[in-house]
Amino acid sequence: MITIKRMQVCSIADITKAWNRGFEGYFIPVSMTEELLLQRLAAESYVPSLSVVAYDGDEPIGLVANGLRTIDGKTVAWNGGTGVASAYRRRGVGRRLMEASFELYREAGVEVATLEAISKNEQAIALYQQLGYEIVDRLLFWQRTDALSEDAFRVGQVASYQVKTVLPQETARLSFYRADVPWQNHWTSLRDAEALAVEDSAGSPVGYALYKRMWNEQGEVTAIVLRQCVAQPDHPDAETILRLALDRLYAPAELACRRSTFNLPASHSMLLRVLEDAGFGATETEQVLMVRNMEKAADR
Repeated sequence: MITIKRMQVCSIADITKAWNRGFEGYFIPVSMTEELLLQRLAAESYVPSLSVVAYDGDEPIGLVANGLRTIDGKTVAWNGGTGVASAYRRRGVGRRLMEASFELYREAGVEVATLEAISKNEQAIALYQQLGYEIVDRLLFWQRTDALSEDAFRVGQVASYQVKTVLPQETARLSFYRADVPWQNHWTSLRDAEALAVEDSAGSPVGYALYKRMWNEQGEVTAIVLRQCVAQPDHPDAETILRLALDRLYAPAELACRRSTFNLPASHSMLLRVLEDAGFGATETEQVLMVRNMEKAADR
């Protein structure tokens, strides 16, 4: 008999088993040990009381891991992972997990529900659409794996702006901070990230970026991953501001490492144009951003 339980009453052993079974054979491998899953649940602000685990008898067979944030004055829930064991797929378990999540969303006063899905996962996307979600954007994973060409971002000598290092949380205080991005790119999900701000000649912030760098055991940078890069809306030098930010965060140009983007919205067309101009290109990975208005969507 299939039952659904809140994650908060499940053991970490069961949650880990549900996670690994649910994502077995998935497009992107996400196998976890108990220790790694505990770290992920804490670091990425999942809410166990808002998340659910499916059981067949005593055996965990799937889960939905959810989080909760207030964004632009609205209570927003994000689905950080839906997985069902392969033997139970196409048997309605995923739908039951999602419907159980909606019940918990209502209890928590959620107004908007969001999730990301691999673009190739047409079956999952179709289910989410049946449940009231709509695709609102494409999310891109672009990269460049060799050293950058000299002045790849064509910034030259720009005396009217300066780039300074800031704390990630400082970006959230900017009036133009983008909270309408996938949850993994919010500063609150980027505890080990770095940030920078672009300031004009008066010292006022006109742009910012959030990114992560990865190192090997020798302390060498092996990857730089862009999470957000934003210029003040309608600023006359918006493209220059983006170029300055990218030039700094992807430096030094001569370093041969993987430079990439993570869940970059396709609607950020100016940023994509600047990256393409610098030699970045699409990878095989792409997601869609989906949104469900809890007040308007009809439950099915």
